[in-house]
Amino acid sequence: MILNEGEYLCMEGDTNNTLYIVKSGELEGINSKNPRPLEFGPGALIGVYSLLEGTPSKQTIKAVTDCELQVINPANLQDTLAQEPGWLKSILTFLAGRTHVAKENLRKSNKVKALPSLLYLLSCRGNVSPLQEICNEVRQLFNISDEETLDLLQTLENLDVLKIQSDEIRVESPRVIGLLYNTICYRALHKKISPNILSMTDQMILTAVMRAVQDSREPLKNGVFTVNTEKLMAVAKKNLHVTLTLRTMQPLIQRHLLIPSTSTDSQDPNAPLESIESFYGDFEKVLDMLELNRIFPLLDKHLVT
Repeated sequence: MILNEGEYLCMEGDTNNTLYIVKSGELEGINSKNPRPLEFGPGALIGVYSLLEGTPSKQTIKAVTDCELQVINPANLQDTLAQEPGWLKSILTFLAGRTHVAKENLRKSNKVKALPSLLYLLSCRGNVSPLQEICNEVRQLFNISDEETLDLLQTLENLDVLKIQSDEIRVESPRVIGLLYNTICYRALHKKISPNILSMTDQMILTAVMRAVQDSREPLKNGVFTVNTEKLMAVAKKNLHVTLTLRTMQPLIQRHLLIPSTSTDSQDPNAPLESIESFYGDFEKVLDMLELNRIFPLLDKHLVT
C-alpha cells in the first residue's frame, strides 16, 4: 500500500481490524487527549490491537512523507505470517497473550469493585429480587455488562449465598448478605480484617455451641438459646476434640456472642469453666456469624480464579 505525503491512514475512532507495517517513510499520530505526536518509521507496527481485538484507532495518523505499508487484515493474516519473518508472528503471539491477560485482570477487577454494590442492593431488597433490575442497577453504578453481573451472582450461588431462579434472585438470609457487605467494606476502608471474622478457635467453639443447642431439648426463648456449660464441654470434646477453658471463651464473651449466666468481670481467666453454669446468646446472630465465616474466605478465592 502506498500512502502519499499528507494523506491520512486512519482517523481516531476508526475501526478497520487492520494492522499496518511501515516499510518506508514516516507517519505521525495525534491523539485528542494527548497533543504530543507519535512518530512511526520503518519497521513500526500500527493497529496491532485493531487487528487482534477490533478496537478503534486511538490516533489520527497522517503520512509525513511518501510511505509504503504492508497491510494485514483478518482475511490475509495467516498467509502474511507464513511469508513474513518469524519475529512478526512472535510479536503478535506475545501481544495476543498480553491482551488476554489484561482482559482477564479487568474482568476480575470489575467483579471485585462491583461486589459491594451488588451485596448492598441484595441486602436492601429482602429475600426476592428481580434479576434484570439488579443487573440494570449494577450496570448503572459500575458500567459492567449483565454477563459480568451474572458471573458474580453465579459465584455467590456456588457458595450457597443465593439462588438464581428464572428471572429472580432468592436470598435465604439478607442478614448474612448485609454482614458480608459490611465486612468487605471494613477491609476496604481500614485495610485490615473486619472484627466479624472469627479466629479458628472461635469458630470451633461456636460450632460446638450450635451442636449443643441442637442436642438440647430447651426451646429458644425470643430467639435466645441457653446451653449448659458441662453439656457444651462434652460436645466440644466429643465432636471437635477440643477442651474448652474460660480463657479460650473470653473473645466470644467480650464480643457478646456468648453471654455467661454469671458475671466474669472479676473472674480469673484460669478459673475452671464449670464455675459458670451456662451460656446464652442470640441464636440467629451466632448462625449468621458462622455462615459469614464460611463464605468470606471462599469468596476471596472464587473472585481471583
